[in-house]
Amino acid sequence: MTVIIKGLALSFILFGSVGLASADYAEGMRYYEQQEYRQALQEFGAAARSGDADAQYMLGRLYESGNGTVQNFVQAHKWYNLAAARGHSHAAEARNSLAERMTAGQVAEAQQSARGWQPEEQKEEASSSQATQRPRPDIENLTDRQGIAEIQRELNRLGYDAGPMDGAMGNRTRSAIREYQADMGIARNGRASADLLKRLRQTERQEAAAPSELEPESRVVLQDDFDDGDFRRNPSWTVLGGDFEVDENGLRSIVEMQRTTDREPRRLSAERPEEIGLAMLELILEQTGNAGQGEVPTPVDPAHIFVNATVDNAFRMELEVASRQRPGSLELGLFQGNRPSGTGYRLVYSPGASPGLSLVRLISGSAEVVARHEGSLDLEDGRFHRIVWTRDENGQMQVRVDDQRLLNVQDTGLRDPFQGFVMANQGGDYTLGRIKLEE
Repeated sequence: MTVIIKGLALSFILFGSVGLASADYAEGMRYYEQQEYRQALQEFGAAARSGDADAQYMLGRLYESGNGTVQNFVQAHKWYNLAAARGHSHAAEARNSLAERMTAGQVAEAQQSARGWQPEEQKEEASSSQATQRPRPDIENLTDRQGIAEIQRELNRLGYDAGPMDGAMGNRTRSAIREYQADMGIARNGRASADLLKRLRQTERQEAAAPSELEPESRVVLQDDFDDGDFRRNPSWTVLGGDFEVDENGLRSIVEMQRTTDREPRRLSAERPEEIGLAMLELILEQTGNAGQGEVPTPVDPAHIFVNATVDNAFRMELEVASRQRPGSLELGLFQGNRPSGTGYRLVYSPGASPGLSLVRLISGSAEVVARHEGSLDLEDGRFHRIVWTRDENGQMQVRVDDQRLLNVQDTGLRDPFQGFVMANQGGDYTLGRIKLEE
């Protein structure tokens, strides 16, 4: 780990990263490498309070591990959250992993603390412009510059890095607006407006109460990290075809690919799950003009596995998946009734293809693509990727990969509860490291 950190620090210096230009961060890294954690905590703290994302991430690590200070998950989550909002590549993953070890109350406290945080220079600016606490100004009475400054203030309070509250509409502010708009599911135009400011203020009030109110209502119906080394028990997974094994990383399946010129239309049959998977992949390629002619890769022996877990029609699924080769495809989904290969939703990942991620609905032997990510998706980097798939009571579904929303669609084609989770390897080397399903 020390070698990795040294390499990262050197690369940041060589490329002149603005966030690492501070002497505080450099001193903090020096102390950290020497395992002088108390001094590192002080130096990282000074840089983090000035808005340095890399220092915020390192501060989170110190608080999580209890090095140089008393272990504090709330503080660690807060600093990870702030670093993630500023674009740190590993902070979101660290925050989400830590949240699994925290109570709902701790997560809510950390989120609230992050929302109210501001860099030191912004605190000074706010204190100089406001001698006493006063209500936020009415939107109707603001000039354009004041309105932008208020938008910057609200974005920063919600954890989006809009920069100084100077009323200047720069790239940093536009990027923060687009990020917020993407999270809210509205048009990503990056524009400042009175309607945007109104929504920002409402979001602040809603999000402050949401974690503590909603979290206790969720119920976990399936959770497995395969740390017992056996997928056949606790919970019990059933193999429909192919080979699966549990190694130190999770549930792994390897399916070889072969080239074939067979382009005969496939008929879907719940009795033959391998045909369903191949037909879905061909459907995705055909609807995007990528089917092509001639030889196509097909799996030698597709692998299918499922686990029973009754969950409501509205759900939240969290997965950690690693992919090690291409081509091929991986299907992850929920099924209804007593046929794991039958009616349900399937999330289809196709390495190297475009679209790289599609959401398919299966009903009575027919398949329909209800949403697709317009672009390729490359997960073959040797590490696990976090997939979060949610569906509300109105059929609104979202799929995020590593905290980036790739799919957002409303589909009410399936209204009944789901009976379990199914995973199908249609070619490739995949590992399911963890799954958590709740309603």
